[in-house]
Amino acid sequence: MNLLFLGDSITDCNHSFTPDNLGCGYVRMIYRQLSQAVPGLSAANKGIDGFTVTRVHTLWQGLPQKEQYDLVSLLVGVNDVGMWMDRDYSSHQLFRLCEAFAEEYEDLVTDFLDRGIPRVILMEPFIFQTPEKYLLWRPWLQKLSASIQKIARTYRLTFLPLQKILDQAAEDLGSASLTTDGIHLTVQGNRILTEKWLEAFPLPEG
Repeated sequence: MNLLFLGDSITDCNHSFTPDNLGCGYVRMIYRQLSQAVPGLSAANKGIDGFTVTRVHTLWQGLPQKEQYDLVSLLVGVNDVGMWMDRDYSSHQLFRLCEAFAEEYEDLVTDFLDRGIPRVILMEPFIFQTPEKYLLWRPWLQKLSASIQKIARTYRLTFLPLQKILDQAAEDLGSASLTTDGIHLTVQGNRILTEKWLEAFPLPEG
């Protein structure tokens, strides 16, 4: 079984600097747990720091032998919102950007399906409530999340909700235990993503 993980720096997690090219985050944790139960498992981490949905789509289009993958996992969106927040966009412009994101995201997902990928997991983009400036990002990230959920329902794909789960964990454990800066995850934060991802992809019994 061949797994492909696409996304931004949360997925990337310095994968280019680790010997197995899996990084030091949730991708590695997932692989370690699954490899004990799934013979012949392989995983490719193609997350890239700073990537938006458009850049992930471009990377996907350039990958060779796309049909080799049995599962694609996608986590993207926070950099899209971050770029918008750095500019003086009106609410109308931001709504249009959310619509454009949804169109690009759906194009990417349908390309997975057109290539015959049998399993797709769409992970909800998330952001923490600290630093305080990220409170301004959350309503727009929620709009992206709603679009991703709609796409998942339309194509009967797995949607992995994360924002509420991480908010509750931050309330219980403190945000500093989960995130280094409000976006990127600590070891504990990555463990939570791993746990929820594996719930969406149960380990074989026996």
